[in-house]
Amino acid sequence: MRSFRTTGARAPRAGRARTPVTLAVPALLAVAFLLLPLIGILSRTEWGEIGSHLTSPGVTEALRLSLYVSFWALGLSLVLGVPLAWTLARADFPGKALVRSLVLLPMVLPPTVGGVALLLGFGRRGLLGPWLEDTFGVVLPFHTSGAVVAATFVAMPFLVISLEGALAGLRPSYEETAASLGASPARVFFTVTLPSVAPGLVAGAALTWARALGEFGATITFAGNLPGTTQTLPLQVYLLLQDRPEAATSVSLLLLVIAMAVLIALRGRWTGGSADRAPRSRSLRPEAPAEDPAAPPLPAPGPPAVPPERWPLHADVTGFNQLTLDAGPGTTVAVVGENGAGKTTLLRALLGLTPRSHADLRLGDENVTRLPPHRRGVAWVPQDGALFPHLTALANTAYGLRVQGVPRAAARREARQWLDRLGVGHLAHRRPAQLSGGQAQRVALARALAPRPRLLLLDEPLAALDQTTRAHVRHTLRAHLAGFGGVCLIVTHDPVDAVSLADRVLVLADGRALQDAPPAEVTRHPRSPWVARMLGRNAWPATATAEGARLATGAGLVAAETVGEGADTLVVVPPEAVSVHREKPTGSPRNVWPGTLREITASGSRLRLLITSDAVPDTVAEITPQAAADLGLADGTEVWCSVKATELTLVPL
Repeated sequence: MRSFRTTGARAPRAGRARTPVTLAVPALLAVAFLLLPLIGILSRTEWGEIGSHLTSPGVTEALRLSLYVSFWALGLSLVLGVPLAWTLARADFPGKALVRSLVLLPMVLPPTVGGVALLLGFGRRGLLGPWLEDTFGVVLPFHTSGAVVAATFVAMPFLVISLEGALAGLRPSYEETAASLGASPARVFFTVTLPSVAPGLVAGAALTWARALGEFGATITFAGNLPGTTQTLPLQVYLLLQDRPEAATSVSLLLLVIAMAVLIALRGRWTGGSADRAPRSRSLRPEAPAEDPAAPPLPAPGPPAVPPERWPLHADVTGFNQLTLDAGPGTTVAVVGENGAGKTTLLRALLGLTPRSHADLRLGDENVTRLPPHRRGVAWVPQDGALFPHLTALANTAYGLRVQGVPRAAARREARQWLDRLGVGHLAHRRPAQLSGGQAQRVALARALAPRPRLLLLDEPLAALDQTTRAHVRHTLRAHLAGFGGVCLIVTHDPVDAVSLADRVLVLADGRALQDAPPAEVTRHPRSPWVARMLGRNAWPATATAEGARLATGAGLVAAETVGEGADTLVVVPPEAVSVHREKPTGSPRNVWPGTLREITASGSRLRLLITSDAVPDTVAEITPQAAADLGLADGTEVWCSVKATELTLVPL
């Protein structure tokens, strides 16, 4: 929380260096250079006559015309500039850099040159002018419409740049999630994209209007300076300077006040920020309430209002991912694998959102492969939940129902029921910024389940939660997935999630299925070192021998149960099966090797030891704190490790 001193001199902010004199002096000169002309206007204004100057017929007529032209220019900029900004931010096409340069060109082009260009393009002898006149009877030069075109030409870039920056900073997961809920691209744009980038849109629109209001060079060159037709306020100032300079100063002050009012209202927002960027005052707001660790478990959900339909899944995935996936209704599949294994790519392929992989997807009796994402009936919950920041929890949950055409009252009533089932009904009228991580994940799950999708995809839904909150949300997921009529795929790195939530565990490596089996089977016989380590096991690649296995270091291990000699295999050893000694053990252990203790970490009520050795890859052992104290263990201690032959599991690869 920010604190302030109430007495004494203000202390300098911590960590902020003093500005060097060599930079401070030129900076002050720059401020003075910009400020002096404005002071000149203020000092030369005849304050007693300003009312009569601004209410004279010529000035009021010019002001009316300026407002008319500037608002029409703003309207044209919105109609043309918003689609252009979206295209530049979202689409990839040849010549994109050239198009962006064309957008910026009016900002650096001398206004009079812009006016000449407009004459040669839209004038009576220009490229398009004769056709406009012959076909529609439209003559732009020396007409009010010409002033609108000139103002639009020089002002629209401000809108495009501001909005493009906001769109580029907007997380695509908002729009992708809306599409997965059934919203068409147009509906996504108007209900999610535009509201999410509203600050950038408003900032760009304000600057566009202010720039159009002050346009001079292109207007006088292209549209002329005709009183009541094209003579806007800047042109009126130009005329007044010749015979009534004091009136010109008053009108200039009016334009100055308008420009400053726009900039003050924006307060630095013209930075291309998006909805993801929190406002500066956010740190002074009360924080969202955290999950209550002492809260009782969520009540088991009652039966859904409508019995769930049954939707088996069949998918042939090609491209980066190469696998076939079959699952019956109500099946939950945990998708695990190293970073880059293709887990999220698989989900996006099922959604139809990535060119890296293609899924020939059948849900029930319908092949949805050729359908766009919003018509597949596939709901997606990304890792961050992607709750729409401009909607309440209730409106977020009702979004998919409203897309399906459910009346507003009925949609909100059903959405409230889903929130109640997930234990967050009392938070229905809060926005996402007012929710804790666990609350937001429950709302995101309710939003995905409410439209009754045929396939549910969860991308690490519990990854960002603390342990207590994760347990609550895991309980909620397990309860509601039990009654889900479709197939659910959960990407996770947490073995507890995989074991407690999933009916099957799909292990991916380089986009391919390395193992697809029930959790108990994967736990007993992991097919990759990464999965074994994720489950907390030691896992060492080796070659099978008659007695057990031989490691890459040349060391031999003895196992009670062997596999085919010469086969590639994985030696799996639970950490609790590794005994640690200060002296070389004798007796029953068949596998003994020396090592050096490199790290001691706490794991619940036990300690985990990392032991390195030239004979065996890095080994993790698990012992009690009392055993560690009895052995006098510390970093760098020389130890001996032993494992019984019956504790080694050999998994063929």
